[in-house]
Amino acid sequence: MSLRSLFCFKPSASEQLAEIDGGHLVNEPSVFLHIERGLRQNPHGLAVISTHQAPDHLASLTDKQSEDETCLAWTYIQLHRAALRVAGGMLGGGVRPGTTILMLIPNGIEYTILLWTASILRLTIVSLDLGLLDISRHDELRDMIRLVKPSVIAVQDAKGADTLDIARRNIFLPSTTTDHTKQDGNNNTVLGITLTNPPTSYPSADSIWTSLLTLATSKPTLDASETESLLSCARCDSPTRTHSILFTSGTSGKPKGCPLLVSGIAHVLESQSWLLNPTNSGRVLQQAHNARGIAPAQTLQTWREGGTVVMTGDGFNVGALLDAVERFRVTFIVLTPAMLHSVSVELENRVYSYGVVRKGKGMVDCVRTVQLGGDAVTRDVLEKCALLFPKARIVVNHGMTEVGGGGAFVWPFTSTTKIPFHGEMSPVGAVAAGAVVRIWDAEEGTVARREKLGELHVCCGSTIPEYLDGVSGDSFYDEGRRWWFNTGDVGMMDSKGIVFVLGRKKDVIQSRGAVVMPAPIESCLEKFTSTQACVVNAGGPFAVLGGSTSKTETEIKRHIANTLGEENALQGVVFLQDLNLERFPVNATHKIVRPEVEHAVLEYLSTLVP
Repeated sequence: MSLRSLFCFKPSASEQLAEIDGGHLVNEPSVFLHIERGLRQNPHGLAVISTHQAPDHLASLTDKQSEDETCLAWTYIQLHRAALRVAGGMLGGGVRPGTTILMLIPNGIEYTILLWTASILRLTIVSLDLGLLDISRHDELRDMIRLVKPSVIAVQDAKGADTLDIARRNIFLPSTTTDHTKQDGNNNTVLGITLTNPPTSYPSADSIWTSLLTLATSKPTLDASETESLLSCARCDSPTRTHSILFTSGTSGKPKGCPLLVSGIAHVLESQSWLLNPTNSGRVLQQAHNARGIAPAQTLQTWREGGTVVMTGDGFNVGALLDAVERFRVTFIVLTPAMLHSVSVELENRVYSYGVVRKGKGMVDCVRTVQLGGDAVTRDVLEKCALLFPKARIVVNHGMTEVGGGGAFVWPFTSTTKIPFHGEMSPVGAVAAGAVVRIWDAEEGTVARREKLGELHVCCGSTIPEYLDGVSGDSFYDEGRRWWFNTGDVGMMDSKGIVFVLGRKKDVIQSRGAVVMPAPIESCLEKFTSTQACVVNAGGPFAVLGGSTSKTETEIKRHIANTLGEENALQGVVFLQDLNLERFPVNATHKIVRPEVEHAVLEYLSTLVP
């Protein structure tokens, strides 16, 4: 069904077309040049703080122990030297530059070593969700191995190595190393790395596995000429080489592989330099697992500025987040709207005492920037965030895996009071340099007018060539020597060129002859009921509330209809407990999985039918 048939169009405020070219972007030709900038600027400053690892962890890879007495903390020069030792070990083990490393490892110093090593050796990086190690997902893991054909595989421990040995059975991997003594039972030449000893539960002569520490210390170190030759090649990387393969969250179905070119990630690092800069990159919190596209991009952006990446482990944990903010005076954090709700609750209930006792909001005064994204951002979310982090600049960054997690937009607003809203919806910003953005009228087959709703299409230097295996090929198209991506979002561009994303086209709800987007209703509900909300399609908009409220269902329905209009009137209101759910289901990026909530609502309603 076309968007024109779904939406009631109002007269346009401008006859301008909803397409803007952000202009030319000057960029570095390699990723290593970007991170080497931070190394040169701040060689003895901290590159990584890993809050969950001991200060002497992997100390033999550095010339001195971690500077922090309570957890691991490495400088840029320590990280660089450790990565060179690992690179030497890989080369000694027969790994060829330009091949692929597959990682199923937690966040920590080992991940940062391998990320830096991959930049030096020009390895294609593939980080996967640790859940793929579960026996129930072995078929999916095998598909991934077939798809990416790794020459190096890194896992946490012997259990992970055993799982990969089982998953790799009877999968032929092309010879991508030069050391045929590393052939396994499948006649493949693959180097396996574990982060811990022993590397495998079943030692054998043909085992591919060795520990990271053994790999880095068992081979002769690279001499000065070898090192310079390797780094020189890293500085002149091919822009058309695949830097990394990211996978979509799978909210819309099976995760799709997104091959991001070197030119693409370099574009992101340059284009998004407004986001992480010398004023806010001092302590950058990373909680997202490294399989999420935002994690490597944020790490590389931080290193580009000579800042410190603060890792708390795997995944979002509100307690660990606020502890890190207080303990390490974190300056930059990333939140989704759902995360913000959790932070709000926690701030009201905790007392922190790292050095100075602070309660609630006082302990977050060190935060200079809060990045919001990962889901629709509303006026209420922005206002709440500004109240919780009064010293911070609040920015919205609309990242898409297919565009390298960023690169299409820039946030031009310095204060939340200056932000224009479309109803309750926040903009995603202005078009960034190096990007072209359009709102597409699918029915007319042309660019829409300003102030009109349509499909959001993006063209920029970080757009992937296509999905792996060519799936969903109609999401990309070539026009006028430009490579476009149809994002699947419903968007609008105002008369000043500010872009709004109102939600996913698949989440559109038809109600009373009009089209309803869930996000504005959810924002209105949360403000009125003081609890988290999710709106799904159950014969019209249907609200699910996360917690108790003093408002009655009648009051809630009346408020929504009066505030947003009858076309947004709710069909009903239930609580999570009515659906036998303890919390909203979320994916790896902490977005609410709307189809699961909708299914639970429909199941619940079916039990009420007489």
